[in-house]
Amino acid sequence: MVNIPAIVISMKGEDKRRDMMDNHLKERGFTAEYFDAVDGRQMDVLSHPDYLKSKRRAAHGRDLKPGELGCMLSHRAAYQYILDQGYEHALLLEDDARLVPETLNVLSALIEKGISYDIIRLLGSPKVMRSKQRMICPLYKDFHLTRMATTPGGAHATLISKAGAEKLVKETRKFAYPIDTVLGRCWETGINAYSIKPAISVPDEENFTSTIGDARHDKTIKLKGLEKIKFKIGRPLFKIGEALGKRKQFNATEKSDLELQNTYKR
Repeated sequence: MVNIPAIVISMKGEDKRRDMMDNHLKERGFTAEYFDAVDGRQMDVLSHPDYLKSKRRAAHGRDLKPGELGCMLSHRAAYQYILDQGYEHALLLEDDARLVPETLNVLSALIEKGISYDIIRLLGSPKVMRSKQRMICPLYKDFHLTRMATTPGGAHATLISKAGAEKLVKETRKFAYPIDTVLGRCWETGINAYSIKPAISVPDEENFTSTIGDARHDKTIKLKGLEKIKFKIGRPLFKIGEALGKRKQFNATEKSDLELQNTYKR
């Protein structure tokens, strides 16, 4: 079995979450390695030097929420930590992530195949599982490596290679979007992202609420003047660019994905 470090992003002092994650990961064959999250809930988003306010407002008509800023900074620091520790692969989890019993076998099988990847997005909502995916190769039992045609949200569980961590550190030096959006914009970042089907991870929404907070759901547009005009132009351009980017990425990876399919049919 491959040794895969399990790094858990968690607020310092969240003892209940950490205790539950400790027990859960032990059951799954992992040892939790905690990485203290940045608490962005009281931070001033507009004063952060790496935040691209104009780009964000033109695309969404509103700024990142403080919780989203904290989440971005936490993940960015965790990517650098992966590099500093010299890990070739790492399972990066938020402290509400829950894994299926087969997770270690599935991820070990992937790594042992020597498949080149930057990130494996371990997303598991019913909507994600119904979305269009290109089946690439079997991993373990009924679990398959896939390529998603869309860019669903979610950053609660991600397998990251050393190369992926390097790219993510670079691509988050400046930011306008939440981290899960960045993970999905592969046509823009050059990140080689796969997924796994059926799902091997879901967030524990029954026992915990997101530390980002409900403010992220507020879509109120309060822009005025020139910024409002820029948003009316920028929003449709953003949506068109996103749709074209998804299609471009899915088509551009078809050849390499089919080569992998053929490799593991032999």
